[in-house]
Amino acid sequence: MTRRAQENIVVLLLLAFFFAVLTTSFGFSPRARLVPIPIASLAILLLVFQLVWQNFRSADELNVDILDVLTTRGSGSIQANTEAAEKEAIEKESEDAVWRRILIAVGFIVLLVTMVLLIGPLPATFIFTLAYFTLSGHFSRTRAAAYATVFAAAVYLVFFEILNIQPYHGFLKPVVEVLRGL
Repeated sequence: MTRRAQENIVVLLLLAFFFAVLTTSFGFSPRARLVPIPIASLAILLLVFQLVWQNFRSADELNVDILDVLTTRGSGSIQANTEAAEKEAIEKESEDAVWRRILIAVGFIVLLVTMVLLIGPLPATFIFTLAYFTLSGHFSRTRAAAYATVFAAAVYLVFFEILNIQPYHGFLKPVVEVLRGL
């Protein structure tokens, strides 16, 4: 079985799962379906896009190393690798370099979770996004600040305004409560 056929099977299984979530969610109360219906709908949309993308593109255009994208400084553009270039890169890269890149990617996740626990999701989202875009060299400081602001505002609107979820303030909760009392 080819890799493309395997990927199609996985996408079809995920589509079946999210259709089941979507149809089940319609039986929930109006407030209870605020989260699963948008998430399942978005997942279905992205999976259909993935299915079309992976079946109408050449195999060379689909080879992307996500660790390379996450840990590479520079323009941040994803470049398709040919099989020969991929084999050469694998031969060049030592086992230590692979583990270092994996640790960097896991470090990003640990850092974000720690920041959410300490200061809450909104400040953590803004600081993490700003730092990542700036330090990785993807954008200038001004552009990174603009993207971080837009992203944090989108998180605020979706979760705290549209879905009416009570914000988590991390260890800053006592400070927030004092400020609300003023």
